[in-house]
Formats: sequence, C-alpha cells, structure tokens
Amino acid sequence: MDRVRINQERGAVLILIVAIVLLILLASLGQLALREMSKRFDQKNTLQTQLDKLETALTNFVVQNKRLPCPADGRIASNAANAGIEVSFPACNQQQYGVIPWATLGISEIEILDLWGARITYRVDPALAGSITPLMNMSNCDVSGTGSVAAGGACRTPTPTCVANPATCTSPSTFLAGKGLDVWNGVGGAAGWAARVNNRVTGSGAAFVLISHGDTGAGAYNSRGNYQPGSIGPISLAPLPGTQFAGNNEMPNINNQILVLPATQGSTFRDAQRDTSRSLNNFDDVVRHPSISAILTRASLQERVH
Repeated sequence: MDRVRINQERGAVLILIVAIVLLILLASLGQLALREMSKRFDQKNTLQTQLDKLETALTNFVVQNKRLPCPADGRIASNAANAGIEVSFPACNQQQYGVIPWATLGISEIEILDLWGARITYRVDPALAGSITPLMNMSNCDVSGTGSVAAGGACRTPTPTCVANPATCTSPSTFLAGKGLDVWNGVGGAAGWAARVNNRVTGSGAAFVLISHGDTGAGAYNSRGNYQPGSIGPISLAPLPGTQFAGNNEMPNINNQILVLPATQGSTFRDAQRDTSRSLNNFDDVVRHPSISAILTRASLQERVH
C-alpha cells in the first residue's frame, strides 16, 4: 500500500510539474503574441505618420502649383541623375515605374522609404498633374453653378454672381466627375466595386494613391532602383515563409505596371482588409487615397462659398 501511495504521489507531482511547465509555456507564448501585436501596432502608427507627412508635402505642392506632381522613375538609383525628379509627359500617362518624386517635393529619399526600405509607390491621374491647365483648383467653382467645365476640364470663369448667372459657373460635382483614381476594398464583386470608396465616375476619385507594399516588399522598388517582384499571384500555392509574396488583392497595387484609366474592376487600386497568411488572400499593403476635394480643401483651393 505504501508503494502504491508513493507512486500516486510521484504521479501527482509529475502532473503538477507538467502543468507548471505548460503554464510557463503558455505565458511565454502569450508574451510573444503581445510583443508581436505591439510591434505591428507601432509599425502601423509609424507608417501612418509617415504617410501623413507625405500627404502634406503633396498638398503643399498643390498650393504652389495648382497641380500634383508626376511620379519619379523608381528604376533610378539614389545616386544617379534625375533620381526623385518627376517624369514628364508622355511618361506621366503610363507611370509604370512611379514612386513619390522626393526631389521635386523638396524632401529626402529617406522620407519616402517605408519601414522595410522600399520606395512608396505613387499614382496620380495624369490630368491632375498637367501644367497646361492646372486642375487642382476649384476656387472658380460654385455650388450654384449649372454650367459645364471649361476647356481642359477646369472650372469656368464665372460671371458674377453665380446665383444670378448659374450657367456661367461650374458646380464642384460637375468639375470632379471623371477625375482622379478609383480605389475599393475588393469586397462584394461587381456590386461592391460599383459602390467603391473612390469612384472617378461619380466625382469621389482619389487625388493620388500612395502604397507601401508592406513587410514582404513584393511589388516595390528599393533605393537601388531594383524591382522586388517576389512571388506574385495568382498562384496555386503560397511560397515558403520569408519570401516576398503578393496576394490577389495586392495585384492591382504592385509597381512596374502601366496605369489603367478608366479603371476596370480588376485594375482598380485596392485597400483591402489586412491578411498576413501568405496565401492568395495575403494583403499587407498600406494604402493612402484622399479624395480630390479633401486635398483641395486642405490647400484652400475648394469651391466658392456664399
């Protein structure tokens, strides 16, 4: 009986030891998970702050020039000629290699590199970057207007007042229709796309789109001017852990492809729900896409007020 009791006590001690080890292990795993969550939270906040500063730099450019800049050529290395300088037309129409034109904006390249050392991709409606008829300006538009746009898509020069002569004035909605870039979250198929957050057709188009390609860096240019293709979907199997990977929702956002205007459902820029599964649903991009009217308001170039 003593031997049975001893064995039972030893078994109970062993179970207790295993339970303690499991508790320690679970606590350690919990701490690791919390650290990872905290790390990602800090990264997100840091990146959002960076995008805030870049949006401000682009807005300041609008204040001075009444237009947005064309992208810079992401293939040009940092120490090479024309690095960070906006491209001219007709290259501005295609924007195949477009990144934020840091030199044109008067900022350093460090400010347009994301947390993982990739240049932030930049896309803009070429019409909003043209200098012949600078279109980032609604100061001649009026909510009372019923007239069409002027030559080149600008607001008409009104005959005072717009209330008394509405046909001589352009309304903000008329001016904004058909301008900017399309962005949606990739949800809901054709119906969801029709209700996208930035809709060029209906006048809510994005003034520009900024894209950090996330911790994988897939689809971005780096400071050496090298494209980081990684494993680009759609593919049947995800790549090995640690390799660059772009899921289906990231495909419209990757650099090294020509800007499509007007966009189709398949070519519309995406701002989808975050997914780090390294599967076909992977989405680690961080996307900024303010509307034209929002940027013009910040630049004090919004429509007339009564």
